[in-house]
Amino acid sequence: MTIADKNIIVILPPEFELYKAIDKNLQHMGFAQWLVLSPKFKHSLKTRVANFVFKHLLGHKEYKRKIVATYYSNTIARHLKSYQTLSVDFIVVVRPDLLQDDALNEVARVARKKVAYQWDGLARFPRVFDVIARFDRFFVFDPNDITAYQSQYPNLLACTNFYFDFPMPHVQVNAREVMYAGAYQAGRVASLVKMVDQLQKYNYELNIQLIAGSNSHHFSHPQIKCITRCVSFLTYLESSLKAGMLLDIKACEHNGLSFRIFEAMRYGKKLITDNATVKRYDFYRPENIFVVENGSFEGLSQFLNTPYVPLPPSLVRKYSFTNWLMYALDIPPYQKTVNII
Repeated sequence: MTIADKNIIVILPPEFELYKAIDKNLQHMGFAQWLVLSPKFKHSLKTRVANFVFKHLLGHKEYKRKIVATYYSNTIARHLKSYQTLSVDFIVVVRPDLLQDDALNEVARVARKKVAYQWDGLARFPRVFDVIARFDRFFVFDPNDITAYQSQYPNLLACTNFYFDFPMPHVQVNAREVMYAGAYQAGRVASLVKMVDQLQKYNYELNIQLIAGSNSHHFSHPQIKCITRCVSFLTYLESSLKAGMLLDIKACEHNGLSFRIFEAMRYGKKLITDNATVKRYDFYRPENIFVVENGSFEGLSQFLNTPYVPLPPSLVRKYSFTNWLMYALDIPPYQKTVNII
């Protein structure tokens, strides 16, 4: 099977404008037709007034979240209703727990093959357990979820995140720059601060951006820039490309590997992470990835002075979006993206 005569729809939340990167990669892959659905809610005067009343006068602080979630699912359902039954070869849904029944029914009606990807720990959003069985193939990136739930859900499959493999512009790399951009999470800030404090000892240029939003006034560090608005994912990729080294902070809720780990692989950059799970993967090389375990930075100086060890091209390609999607859709040839040692 080839994809040159196939059509695909990818559905995902609009955060960080990740949909723009997916759109570029689908075009790069050569699908006959492709569409990325990622509707973003915008307030009207009516919803602004209603949100003020419910939040500030009635104390219903979840009101906006509910109307945003309803808008997202309803918009997707409305769009899919314009398609004929079984007229789309593939539909891939990221965070399928965000879709309500009407949208899920439309996915089932329209798609010949239905694939889902939960890029968070399953237990973090329990509604996901209600939708797993509605897909042909359902992927999770936390190996612990496979161990815990695969016997109950036979369509559950393991994968990792990926890097985008569409062409990137040539940029001048600053070998002394260390880059990190991520959302503020109380459980992760302490680890980030420890990494930053350690790297200051080696006179690196630190480009550390924390998307803190309303938490920005609660946190301050001289080497960490708090910003209130998310940068787009494409802008973030270009910034990552210019840096000599990347940082990665593990999420508290799961053991899955973040995009940063795979971006470091694609761009041939060193990485410092506190996610010890990375040591179990086939691409791990201690020369390339320094793992902070139990708060220890022992060996960091040696790591910083050790050259990067290039990986075999076939191993790098394995973690590309192109291979990830071919594996998700079960279109050979592909490499399964989980080889845990």
